[in-house]
Amino acid sequence: MRLETGTTRIFRFRLAALAALAFSTALTFGNISKALAQDGAAPAPAAAEQPDQSAATDPEQKAKADAAQQAHDAADAAEEVLDNATQERDQLESDGASQDQIDAANQAIAQARANKDAADAAAQSADDAVSQ
Repeated sequence: MRLETGTTRIFRFRLAALAALAFSTALTFGNISKALAQDGAAPAPAAAEQPDQSAATDPEQKAKADAAQQAHDAADAAEEVLDNATQERDQLESDGASQDQIDAANQAIAQARANKDAADAAAQSADDAVSQ
């Protein structure tokens, strides 16, 4: 009984660690692209000669493209978390783990799948915003 409890805790810890890693990776990509956008925000002398409309559109499109890329990165990270949760569940099943552990793994998979679906929807929305 004690071994089962320890295994469940380890599994939950690993899943939480993977989710935290995916989330922090997505935030890191967001911060990097914001920093790059700020570095590129100062107009070059050649850009000052361009009409104001094109100068306003280019940073806006770049920001939309960056947001779309971040959304896709988050969707990829969510897919990786889902894959890892599925592998953990499969490993538990092959090891002959208790039904409680397998049920917990199935719940983790359901949550990871919901997160992936939400991330995919956000990526699609970002793509739609870029194409407008």
